[in-house]
Amino acid sequence: MLAGGTGITPMFQVARAILENPKDKTDIHLIYANVAYEDILLKEELDELTSRYPNRMSVYYVLNQPPEGWDGGVGFISKEMIQVHCPAPAEDIKILRCGPPPMNKAMAAHLEALGYISEMQFQF
Repeated sequence: MLAGGTGITPMFQVARAILENPKDKTDIHLIYANVAYEDILLKEELDELTSRYPNRMSVYYVLNQPPEGWDGGVGFISKEMIQVHCPAPAEDIKILRCGPPPMNKAMAAHLEALGYISEMQFQF
């Protein structure tokens, strides 16, 4: 999952539905980008999900203007971040993305360059 700003809303709903369904064994890898720490929506709820399901959900936060001492990503979501924090392209992989139009355009280009074909991608 790749989310930017308010684009976290559908991602959170999907993640929660997956994790709370005992029959669904889907793993979730979320990269969530914002401008500043204060802009991170649903952080407490996301952190709670990662605490409750540590083997099934991970969140990597990215900030364009990080506070001093920040240990997450800095800048914009990059191809390298996707390679490190998301599973490699495969038939059973789906990459969901939701964010501002420029971000969605950049993410589509990154994903294509990394080998995620259009059938592996869904944009909200």
